[in-house]
Amino acid sequence: MPKEVVLDSSVFVSAFVKGDKFRSAALRVFEKVFLGQFRAFASVIVPVEVCGVIARRAGVDEAASVKRQLDKWESMGFIVCVELNKRRGREAADLALRLRLRGMDAMVVQVARERKAALVTFDEEMAEKSRGAVEVSSFQDFEK
Repeated sequence: MPKEVVLDSSVFVSAFVKGDKFRSAALRVFEKVFLGQFRAFASVIVPVEVCGVIARRAGVDEAASVKRQLDKWESMGFIVCVELNKRRGREAADLALRLRLRGMDAMVVQVARERKAALVTFDEEMAEKSRGAVEVSSFQDFEK
């Protein structure tokens, strides 16, 4: 049975940006997803964040290509995007207050808590703040 994981934007960005210092770790994460070892979830806000970062770093054309790839992975079932609703929003707000997380980070952690899944993030601050609330894996866990 595959391990359920919730992927943060940082993992996607590292996978898509050539030269990113965590790219090899991110590619190992996605290898586990594509091999069926991980069942990947993400908050519905993650693709929005990823496209914004890619557009700023690599340009709009590259971001549009990434958006198409993310849509394809979702349609193929490799990634499940969890919708935001009032209950999830309230729970994320509580996490933001308690853990002192940025709002978008709290939304991602909320999905991990709800799914009882491991959070995979390469954002060290987010990882540190989230450790008491959810299981956390960072880039070190995917280095060879």
